[in-house]
Amino acid sequence: MAQFAFLQSQNDQKKILEKVSEIEKEQKQKKVLLKFQENCWDSFACHNELKIIGDKSLFVHYKGNVNAWRSVFAKYPIVLNKHLSDYFYYEISVQKKEKNWVISFGFAVKQQTKLDRAIRCEIGTFAFYSNGYIWINGEGKGTNAEYPYGVGDTVGIGVNLASRQMIFTKNGLRLDISDFFVSPSFADGSFYPFVSLRTFGDKIEANFGPNFKFDLATL
Repeated sequence: MAQFAFLQSQNDQKKILEKVSEIEKEQKQKKVLLKFQENCWDSFACHNELKIIGDKSLFVHYKGNVNAWRSVFAKYPIVLNKHLSDYFYYEISVQKKEKNWVISFGFAVKQQTKLDRAIRCEIGTFAFYSNGYIWINGEGKGTNAEYPYGVGDTVGIGVNLASRQMIFTKNGLRLDISDFFVSPSFADGSFYPFVSLRTFGDKIEANFGPNFKFDLATL
């Protein structure tokens, strides 16, 4: 009888711990939700050969007939607030892409970047290319070329708002890339999400949150 009571007590304790863990996870998820503003692609910062489509302006489609880089920025910037400890993060899903060409996305300084070029050469640029290369401030980091992406993939890029460390994800998994940081010299509100497409028919969908393929609550 005493053994039965002991087992029952253990089971009750296990249920309580599971419930506490569930509540903590829900609270963490709610905290993550509060960090996201509703963002979209900006029609006033979009090359005229790219078309923004969808009710929430999240899709970008390359409509030009020349193979050349065309870029678009998001409407709202990242706020790099050192007093925050959460992440700014977004994802794109690649719906169409020419096999032998690349696309890219990331963060850049909106005011100093032209829309008729690949966004990678300017200071303050963080670009994740579909061939797996990462460009930081105009320099290619070819050591990360083992992480290419293409049609059907969902890839993400983010920054820790306190440490300014960058994170990169693919299909819900964090990639083993941890040595890139946003410089403290850049002021709050200077970075905007962007995407650069290259060939006719290229199409992506952005996800600015809060429900991502990658679980931010695991960070």
